[in-house]
Amino acid sequence: MIFLFNLILFLILTIIVAIITLIERKVLALIQRRVGPNYIGYKGRLQFIADALKLLMKHIFIITKLNKFLFIIFPCLVLIMCYLFWINLIWGPNLSLFEVEYNMLFMSIISVLFTFLLFLVGWASKNKYSILASNRIIIISFNLEIFLNFLFIFLIVFFESFSFYQCVNLQVFFLNGFFLCLPIMPIIIITFLVETGRIPFDLGEAESELIAGHTTELGGFFFALFYLGEYFHLYCFSVTYTLLFFNGWN
Repeated sequence: MIFLFNLILFLILTIIVAIITLIERKVLALIQRRVGPNYIGYKGRLQFIADALKLLMKHIFIITKLNKFLFIIFPCLVLIMCYLFWINLIWGPNLSLFEVEYNMLFMSIISVLFTFLLFLVGWASKNKYSILASNRIIIISFNLEIFLNFLFIFLIVFFESFSFYQCVNLQVFFLNGFFLCLPIMPIIIITFLVETGRIPFDLGEAESELIAGHTTELGGFFFALFYLGEYFHLYCFSVTYTLLFFNGWN
């Protein structure tokens, strides 16, 4: 039953991540006084379905001089790594597929591997712009990982545990973690935004300088896998933030 619950949740999360892309586009259009997606569905509300079909039906182009196996496998591994983030999260008492004691440590390790995969995606493309962007990502992200791990050490000392489950149990009163960790909360949320490469911290792409960064040679299906993985990364950090500071499932 737990496996079935997680499988259903996994499918719902995938749909939510797709819808988030539409919400982001609509909000950015509103901020910048543009129309945004407006044709497919009522006021463009089915645009994410059209985008998904367009990306998945495109022909896959692979440059002849590349190592084809590496070029194909790395975008797939990015998505798999983000699903490992999802497995590490705790949805409620006795509802997680793998209840590991060292959630924070496991998350830090996956986060470092995810950063390394972003570098490998650009390196496997054999494109000078992609390699430049990959070098930029790995320099920024590894420095950021060190800083993020120091913040996690503070939380581990504070909660006296590596486990998200224990963190939620210790927040006896509503928003207990929120009030006690108030000074560190803005620092962690900014660090998470930089880690996930959200605007205005999208330094990895730097479109004005590097075309499309480490994803320059990716198109269609691989591009969809890569960006679905990045949005999952963002969603998983949001759930982590809720577990640490907002009393989790309570």
